[in-house]
Amino acid sequence: MSTNKSKKQWFWVILVIAVGLVLSALLFFTGKNKASSDAAADSHGEGEEGHTEGEAGQAESEEGSLNLSPKQMTEYGVKLAQVGVGEVGQQFAYPAKLVTNTDQQAHVSATFAGRVESVNALLGQQVKKGQVLATLFIPDLVDQQANLSIAQEALTLAQQDYQREKQLWEQGVSARQDYQRAYNAYRQAQIQVQAARSRLSALGASSGSQGRYVLTAPLSGVVSLKDIVVGEQITADKQLFVIDQLDQLWIEFILPSVNNINVQPDQQIEFKSLQTNNSFKAQIQTLTTAADTQTGRLQVRAKVLTPAKELRPNLMVNVLLDGTDKKPVLRVAKGAIQQIEGKATVFVAKQEKDQMHFTPTPVQLGNYSSDGQWVEIQSGLTEKQQYVSQGSFLLKSEIEKGEAEHGH
Repeated sequence: MSTNKSKKQWFWVILVIAVGLVLSALLFFTGKNKASSDAAADSHGEGEEGHTEGEAGQAESEEGSLNLSPKQMTEYGVKLAQVGVGEVGQQFAYPAKLVTNTDQQAHVSATFAGRVESVNALLGQQVKKGQVLATLFIPDLVDQQANLSIAQEALTLAQQDYQREKQLWEQGVSARQDYQRAYNAYRQAQIQVQAARSRLSALGASSGSQGRYVLTAPLSGVVSLKDIVVGEQITADKQLFVIDQLDQLWIEFILPSVNNINVQPDQQIEFKSLQTNNSFKAQIQTLTTAADTQTGRLQVRAKVLTPAKELRPNLMVNVLLDGTDKKPVLRVAKGAIQQIEGKATVFVAKQEKDQMHFTPTPVQLGNYSSDGQWVEIQSGLTEKQQYVSQGSFLLKSEIEKGEAEHGH
């Protein structure tokens, strides 16, 4: 009886232990599967979140926009303006050349043939009116001076004869016809002397120069041409010196026949030196009345109004002429234009709560103003839109910087 009871107790102990082992195993495997499932879920969730953030970053990069606070705008130096309507002035440049003002030029030559004894002026020298340029020996001048001497001697004899005949006639000794003959001869001798002196004076020589002829400067200026050397035999028609007054030059250029350029006499124009880029003023004097029938071009001459030492004959310059097409167009400041992905772009500004939202907007450009301030907008913007007129380059740099970070 006791033996059966003992067996029965061991059976229940073993059964309890077995059930405990089964339950422990079940709990162990159940917990492990749950942990694996949670880990997989966490891993999957993190992947989705990363993917979502990547998509958001990509969307922001594609959007390429920026948000700045007022403080940041000040730090970046960003200034805003409104898209407006106005003129985009055009200026056209045409090649031109400075030339000597022939109204202030003197050509110096001898009035007869001779030999050069001395030259007193150099090419490029500044001379004053009346200054000696050269001295010539003129054989014909010797003859003219000799004729004057002969005429003066004849006048002296005629005068003595006239005075004697006059005295005799007054005393009643000589006949009146003798007195009249002496008077006529005396007057004729006076005329001969006066004629000889006039010829010498017209030639620019004096009676006592002994055949020397002195060339002098007829005006003050610069010797721009010199074609004379000592010992040379010159002819009466040879040009020996050219003297230019360079305080007032002319500018000449060819104007194409275009509809958007109009010039008129007395109109003031601007021109620039190609060497120094300095600006000067001129006033149009003449336009040739007959245009070139083949090219339709006009010859224009203007008087330089602002003389300077750097301006000289034959200097090449650029004439700047304003276009006549001045219709109002949509325009923005030139500094607002940036090149992003090969496209002209303007940053459009829009207020969003306490920040300013900047969106790069591609635009189609037209003409640039010649003063470098404005550019025409043909499409992409509307009037009164706010845009970044200053500091757009920094915004472009920030966008490119953000795209580089996302790419990395």
